[in-house]
Parts: sequence; C-alpha cells; structure tokens
Amino acid sequence: MTCAIDRPDEAVFVKRSSSAFATTRLEAHLRERGITHIHVVGAVAGFCVNSTVRAASDLGFGVTVVRDGVIGFDLLSAGLDARVIFDVTMGLLAADFAEVVESEAVLAGL
Repeated sequence: MTCAIDRPDEAVFVKRSSSAFATTRLEAHLRERGITHIHVVGAVAGFCVNSTVRAASDLGFGVTVVRDGVIGFDLLSAGLDARVIFDVTMGLLAADFAEVVESEAVLAGL
C-alpha cells in the first residue's frame, strides 16, 4: 500500500503503549520543530486515541480530534456498543482536552 511506505523525509514513530507520547520521541520531535498543535486520527477512540489526546493536552499541546477519522469497537464483555463508547469518549475529550471536529472542517482550513 502506498500509504504504508515511509517517505524519505517522513518521521515514523512506533509506539509500544496506548499513548503515542509515552514510548516514542514524538514530543521531542514536535517541540524541535516548534509544533504546538496536533490533529489526531486513528484507532481506537476509547483506548489509544483517548490516551494520546489526554497526554498531548497534559503536555501543553493544542489538540484537534478528527471525529470521522477515528474508529471504535464494541466492548461486549461490558455490554457496551461502539457508538455509545465513541460518543462518550468524544464528549469527554471535547469537554476539556481537545476540539472535536469533522474532517471537512480540517480540510476547509488548509
């Protein structure tokens, strides 16, 4: 897949924890480049996305979550379906940690 091929000047971080900041050089990379705001997409809303957004906020970064660029899944053992988990997670993140927007809004700002 073309999207899975590293570009020569592209930084790639392989995380080994829920947060993209905990086990990588991501924070240092962003700070070295003067980046103060990030956009988060990915999997899974209630796990890695949640951990990454909260860590970024705690580290002082501005954060935008691209709602339609995030996925979730059911937690059958807890009797929770993906939509409930997703909506609650997005609501909590929007309440204090990030701006939550659709990709259309992000693209319009480019």
